[in-house]
Order: sequence, then structure tokens, then C-alpha cells
Amino acid sequence: MRIEYQTQRLSLRFFMLMLVLFFFQTGFGLLLTAQHIDPTLLAGTFNFNVARAEHTNLGILWVLSGFIGAILFVGPLLSKRELAAPGLIRFLFYAVVAVVLWNVATQVLAEQGIAGWWMGQPLLQEGLEYLEAGRIVDVVILIGFAILCLVVWRSFPPVSQWNEIHWGLGIGVLALTLVWIFGMFFVDRLDLQEYFRWYVVHYWVEGVWEVIHISLVGCLLVLMFKADVKSVGFAVFWGISLVWLSGLLGNAHHYFWIGTPEFWQFWGSLFSALEPLPLIFCFWHLYLDAHEDGEPLANMPAFAFLLGSVVLEQVGAGILGFTMTFALTNVWSHGTWVTLSHAHLALFGTFGMLGIATAYYALPLMRGAADFDQRPGRLAFWLVFTGMLGLCFAFAIGGTVQVFVYRTLGLDWFGGDVAPAMLFAKLMVPAFGLVFTIGVCLLVYDLLTLGLRSTMPAPDAPTPVPATGWGRRLSGWETGLWLLAMWVFGAIITLGLLSFNLRTVQEGSMLFPYLMAGIGYPGLLLTTLFFVARFLRSLAARGQTVAAQAGGAPVASAGLW
Repeated sequence: MRIEYQTQRLSLRFFMLMLVLFFFQTGFGLLLTAQHIDPTLLAGTFNFNVARAEHTNLGILWVLSGFIGAILFVGPLLSKRELAAPGLIRFLFYAVVAVVLWNVATQVLAEQGIAGWWMGQPLLQEGLEYLEAGRIVDVVILIGFAILCLVVWRSFPPVSQWNEIHWGLGIGVLALTLVWIFGMFFVDRLDLQEYFRWYVVHYWVEGVWEVIHISLVGCLLVLMFKADVKSVGFAVFWGISLVWLSGLLGNAHHYFWIGTPEFWQFWGSLFSALEPLPLIFCFWHLYLDAHEDGEPLANMPAFAFLLGSVVLEQVGAGILGFTMTFALTNVWSHGTWVTLSHAHLALFGTFGMLGIATAYYALPLMRGAADFDQRPGRLAFWLVFTGMLGLCFAFAIGGTVQVFVYRTLGLDWFGGDVAPAMLFAKLMVPAFGLVFTIGVCLLVYDLLTLGLRSTMPAPDAPTPVPATGWGRRLSGWETGLWLLAMWVFGAIITLGLLSFNLRTVQEGSMLFPYLMAGIGYPGLLLTTLFFVARFLRSLAARGQTVAAQAGGAPVASAGLW
């Protein structure tokens, strides 16, 4: 077992950084749940708003580290040669570390009133949500993205030899650099500032990251299943086209409440409704490639996280994004825990899980661990997958209560004591958060030490799963029914949010929205869990000859491209 190109090893440091940042981001999340229950916890020492900023920023930084690691790992395979400028890649790593340390330090200093504006400019810390880093760090980040863009474009073959995956990654890293420039604006008018901030938060994340995500999913499908490059390239092309067709105008649903013209309520709603289309396309192609060859699945943890990434993209970004995208539902859900439910599932599920999937694929190759024990990885997947779904369920139920109490009953925003009404949801958050944290600890330990636990005996080959019952082949019809069921529960959730416009609800009757939320969210959660279990079971039934094929070793060959 070996990797094809030595510069692929440069991705290892970014995967390690990803794991460390993910661990600390989860820790800040646990602290936030504790402060939700006891608001006096660490008040004055480490305030809730600072912990929330650290949690949010680290969430973006560890996902980006995983993306960079994944791009550096697949880059030489796509280029059929070593990466260009390895020295710049090493510099990029230290620049990312410096940005992380700067961001953490200035959050704490800003809380003490020490850091922030300097010489009339937000050089040290801007204080804008998601983009707290100051102008100096903005410039460092821009340089870092420019380096990544330079490395990718210089490493790739001439444009005349590019396939759709080359185009996806090439345009993706270029757009990653250019769109970031909007995050460097800082103007006095708050509404105009919000306008530019949304460019980064959503065009950057929902538009550019999505392009890179679709391209990387295509790469992994080729590597894991020897999928046909032309077929995958076709899917990548249409996925990217639909992302930009629907996403550029669809992101206008974020303009609803920042003083932009009223016509955005119609056009933003219309194009936002189209945004799930590329996600359905990506989801369907994953199914087709996974079931095409019928060969034993060599690296189950890597595929489980890849499947989790695509399924949670469908559920978190697609279905939950759809339910709250229209002006008539967005007015009730914006800024509540309903938004948290969508954001957590979309960010972690779609982008975070992809980085973890790539790490699980790449690390056994780089460390020569052909017979690594896959059991911790599989268990970690189910813990974080179930924990995150549970967290989002708790956020959604809490958000429904929050909307009813705060907005329908006309209480001032955060002006009343809503804690008793939200107590059930607030208690569910740490319960599922604990499940998620245990999974994260296991995952971080497993990946950090994978291939280094050489003294441990090789695990016995697992007993093959019978190809009957839940282990039988997953057909396209059945997959379609699972997908349809998810969207039916999404429609029920949408009806619940729309019902807040009803006079009976605004007069105080909570029956309909609570009934819809009580059916929709648990139904969507359970359907997603059972579908993923069914999908993985059907692949496990192919047989598990782990030893000689684990990690998909020679699959990482330039010949595939």
C-alpha cells in the first residue's frame, strides 16, 4: 500500500489541524449548552458571546482545513504529477495556524476592551458575526487562498486537458479567493455592511464551498468505486451549474430583513426553492456509483462519512433550508433556534463530514495501514451522526416554542423569560451534545493514531452480513421512496412554519404548529437514520475482505483519471 505522489503527504498536516480545531470547537459547543442552562456560568470570565464566537469561527476554520487537506490529497492524482510550490503549501499551513491563534486571542482581548479598532480601522478585530477577525487577518486569509489557488492551477495540466472535475476544483478555488474579498469591506451603514457580510457568509459558503464539495465528492466516488470519470464529470457539471443557477439569486432570501427592495421577497423565495435541486442530483449519483460494481467495500468509515455528508446535505441544506427559505416562513424562523437546526446540520453535515471522509480515505494510504481497525471509525460515525441529528431536532423543537412565545404572543425579543417554555429542548441539547462529543473524541483519537498503533494485533475479519432483510441490495425504487419520505416530512415542517400566519395561531392556539413540528421533525430524523442504516447495511452485505483491500490502496492511482 502506497500513495502515488509524495506531495500528497502535505495534506496530512491540514487533516491533523482539522481534528484539533474540531475537538476544541466541540468543547466550546458543550460550554455554550451549559451556559444556556445556567447563564451565570463563567459570566464575566468567559462570556457566552465570546464562547459563541469561538465556536462559530472554529467551525469555519476546521472545515476549511479539511477542504485544503482534501484538495492537496486529490490534486496530484488529478494532475498526474507532484504539486507545484510545496514550500508555499508549508507556508500556507503556518498561516492558517497563525489565523487561528490570532482569532482566538483577539476574541478574549476584545472581551477585555484591549483589542478591536486601531488607528481608526478595524485592524485587530472587526466584531462582525462569523468574520470577527480584523483587517490584518483578512489580508492573511486572502494571501492564503491565493496560494491555494496558485498551487492548484499550476499543478493542473493545461486547460485543454481538463475534465469537469478539474473545472470544478479550478473554478472553486479561484472563486474561494475572489468572493472572500467581499468580507474585507467595512462600512458605517449597518444595512450595507450586512449586505456585504451575506456575500461571504452565504455566497462564499453556499455557493463556492458547494462547488468544491460537489467536485471532491466526485473525486472520492472515482477513488472508492472506480466510478466512470465521464459519468461523474457529467454529474459534477450539472451539479455546479444548478448550484450557481439557483444559488446566486436564491441567496436573496437572506436579503429579506436588511432593508433591501421588496421585490427580493418574491425572487429570493422563488430561486431559493430551486436550491435543493443540485443536492438531489448529488444524492442520486452517490447511490448509483455506490451500487454499480457490487464489489466489497474496502474502507467503510470513509464511505460512511461520505454518505453522511451527502445525506445531511440533503436534509440540512436541502430540506431544512427549503422549509425556512420563503418570506412567509423565514419571518418566523430567522434568528431563532429553527435557524440553528438548519445551520448545524448543513455546515457540519455537508462540509465537515466530507473532510473527515477524505481523512479516513487518505490516512491509511499515507501511513501504510492496510489492515487498520475500522470498528472505531464506524462507531464514531454513528455517534456523531446520531448526536448531530438529535441536536438539530432539539434546536428545531426549541425554535418552534421560541417563535410561538416570542413572536406570536408579541413578547419583546429576549425580553421575556422563555426558559420554562424551552426547558425540554434545552435539556435535550446537552444530552445529544454529549453523544456527539463522545463520537468526536473517538473520531479524533482514531484518526490521530491510525497507523501508529502498530503493536496492536490485526483485527479479525468481520463476519459477512447476510444479503437478506436490511442487507439486501438497495434498489433505486426503494431509495426514491426514502427520499420522498424525507421531503414529505419536510413539507409537514413547512406547513407548521406557515401556520404561524394563521389568525387562530396568532390569537394563541399552539395546536397546529406544535402538531406539525411534533410529526415533521421526529419523522425526518428517524427516516434519515433508518435510511443511512439501510444503505450501509446493503453495502456491508457485499462481503468484507478488509485486510488486503482496506483503504482502497492502489485505487489512488493516476490511471483512473
